[in-house]
Amino acid sequence: MVIQFKTSFTPPKTPIVSREGPHASWGGVNLFSIIAFVTFFLTGALAAGVFFYKSYLVRAIVTMDASLAEAKKSFEPEFIEEAARLHARIEAGKELLNQHRALSPLFDILEKKTLENVRFQDLHFTAEQEKDILLSMTGEARSFNAVALQSDVFGTEPSFTNPVFSNFNLNDSGDVVFDFSTTVDVELLRYREMVLGDRESDNKEGVVPLEAPAPSRETPSSP
Repeated sequence: MVIQFKTSFTPPKTPIVSREGPHASWGGVNLFSIIAFVTFFLTGALAAGVFFYKSYLVRAIVTMDASLAEAKKSFEPEFIEEAARLHARIEAGKELLNQHRALSPLFDILEKKTLENVRFQDLHFTAEQEKDILLSMTGEARSFNAVALQSDVFGTEPSFTNPVFSNFNLNDSGDVVFDFSTTVDVELLRYREMVLGDRESDNKEGVVPLEAPAPSRETPSSP
């Protein structure tokens, strides 16, 4: 009797184990998809906020422009033009006042600083705008000592720069004739400075106010 054996050469199936980590999915939803969705939502919200804020700024600027236009209309154009013309006149007056020169301060210095035995004549001066003034004169003195003393006096005058005595000669009377030149400070001859100086001196002197007489205290006469 022949005995038959049934053999199978099929290899056994081994279970396949998934290598995906527990964090690759979360309840059936991909975690990377959640992150992408949140990022997209935040970006959209930020863009919407910027858009609405820009619209608010545009409306605010339009409102302020309208308010400014209304404020301009409230002023009278005639008054604005008149004020502009008045301002131009004032500025022109200031410019003329600053450029105007007065010789009286120079004459005051010459009167106070010239010695009794010295006299000057033929006064000439050249002046340029915003520059010092060159003064030149011819003089006559009783002696050379008087000329030297006069030179010392003018040398101490702060408004004079580089005073020079030159061309000494004797006239028929035996007096000394000479030429004098110096540079004069331009601020000395400004009319504006002279006016302000006069006002300051007046303020220093002061004005004594008149006082009202004190009321008399008379005793009533007895009947």
